[in-house]
Amino acid sequence: MTAPVPSGAASPIVDNAHQRVGDFLRAEMASGSALSFVSAYFTIYAYEALSEVLEGASRLRFLYGDPQGIGTPDPSSDDAKAFVLTEAGGIELRRALAQKGLARACAAWIERKVDIRTVTKANFLHGKLYHVQRADGASSALLGSSNFTRRGLGY
Repeated sequence: MTAPVPSGAASPIVDNAHQRVGDFLRAEMASGSALSFVSAYFTIYAYEALSEVLEGASRLRFLYGDPQGIGTPDPSSDDAKAFVLTEAGGIELRRALAQKGLARACAAWIERKVDIRTVTKANFLHGKLYHVQRADGASSALLGSSNFTRRGLGY
C-alpha cells in the first residue's frame, strides 16, 4: 500500500490534466541522460516541445509502432488551421518555413542521438513507456498510453 499524498502536494499520477507527461520528462531528464521511449507515434512537434532537454540527452532508444493507415496523430478541433485562404482565392501555408527548419533540426537530432526500432504488427503497440536513466545512476519511468506527440505530452 502506498502512503496518501499530503494535501496540497502534487499527485504522483501523471494524467495530462494536473500533471503532464512532458513536465515529468523535463523534470527527470538531466544532461547526459539515456532515454528509452515506446510509443505508437512520434511527431516533430513533440520534439519541438522538449528539444532543449532532448538535445542534452546522451542517447534515445525509441521503439514505435508501424503507423499504417493513420490520419493525424494529434487531432484537435481547436487547433489553428495550417493554412489560410487568401483574398485572391488561393491557399497560404501558415508554418511552412517553421516546419522545414523544425523538421531539419529534428532529423539532425535523430541522426546524432536516436536508435529506432519498429514493431511492424499493425495495431499491436498500445502501451507507452518513457524511461530515463540519468548519468548519476538515478532512474525513473512512466507507463501509460501517452504517445510522443504534443497532445500525448500534455501540451
